[in-house]
Amino acid sequence: AMINNTMHFMEAPLTVLIKRYREIAPVFEKVEDAAQNFLMHLSEFVKNSPQRIQDDTVSNTASNIFSLINKRAQDDVKTKLFEPGGQNIRKELLDDVDNLSEKMKIFASEAIDLQISVIERACRSLDDAKFIGEGVPCLTDGQRSNVISIAKEKLLLSNRSQIERAVLILEEIMRKTGDSRLSTGLIIAGFGSNELFPTLISFELYGAFGGMLRYRQIEKVDIDRDGEKARVLPFAQREMVERFLYGLDNSIERKITQECGASVSLISDRLLDVLEMPEVELQQLRQTVREAEGEFNVGLNAAFSEIRADSREEIEDMVEFMPKPEMARMAEALVNLTSIKRRVSRGFETVGGPIDVAVISRAEGFVWVSRKHYFPRELNDRYFARMRSAQMGTAGEQQ
Repeated sequence: AMINNTMHFMEAPLTVLIKRYREIAPVFEKVEDAAQNFLMHLSEFVKNSPQRIQDDTVSNTASNIFSLINKRAQDDVKTKLFEPGGQNIRKELLDDVDNLSEKMKIFASEAIDLQISVIERACRSLDDAKFIGEGVPCLTDGQRSNVISIAKEKLLLSNRSQIERAVLILEEIMRKTGDSRLSTGLIIAGFGSNELFPTLISFELYGAFGGMLRYRQIEKVDIDRDGEKARVLPFAQREMVERFLYGLDNSIERKITQECGASVSLISDRLLDVLEMPEVELQQLRQTVREAEGEFNVGLNAAFSEIRADSREEIEDMVEFMPKPEMARMAEALVNLTSIKRRVSRGFETVGGPIDVAVISRAEGFVWVSRKHYFPRELNDRYFARMRSAQMGTAGEQQ
């Protein structure tokens, strides 16, 4: 098992929960069975965790969303109140200054309605999270009361109907997938007792809602003779690895798409502006041009997908026949690549220091290629003696 992003789950170190699970875990025929069983173990941990932790998650999410709605609504109101530049109130409002206060309330109500609708549409576009447990997860009475209080505090000048909509949005958002940057990444890989080839499954854990574990499955790679033969997967900070594997990453692809789209639209507008033709024909031509721009963007995305697929195929064809020592060195080099990039870039150096490298194979099992310890090895003979004793005991049980 590997973890990334947030190292804690329900305010407990996930590494500790994994190590405790090892003591009770049975032997599994498939990695997928082991992954699902561990999620069930985490679900039991959720049930035994303080209710305060779930309440805090709901409250923090509500505060962030309602603050965002309020800020955007305030910006909308300022746009309606002030002349361009934001210095002077619009003249038509000053001419009717007696009704200015009432108009401001109307502007605020309309702006909150608009921003709530925007969040509703955004919520519908999100994927549903998965839950372990029975029933539909929902707010408790205490959580609902607290969310209503937060909505009244954050959504200034909102009416009762808007408060109710905001609470419904919050409850729906808690049933959706969350922010990947705030989640706990969990990767489980290896061999089941009945598997000849390795399997990898990765998840994002979002804590709990409604007393149930909230998560989503990100990747499942099942190496087999009839399926994928090899796969290289980066996790967490993946941009440098993606550039190596695919020749570009998501940020570069996004910038190229934006620049190409803006340039094509600019060329089209300039050509249309100098054409002398009847307005009806000009509008028809403008519509045709917009459709052509859409087709260009579709083609550009298809080209990016082809570039990624071709580049990945070249790398993975090579990895399929690579000796295990070479695979270990490649993995370490890819992490080093990210570390160097972070070191010379602005911001926090979030990847660095000694790198742990391990190889899991059907023949040798789990083998460390390089591993760092936070303590001097020569001063801790008893620790390594305990590890050897535990490993010998485990091997005897498996036999």
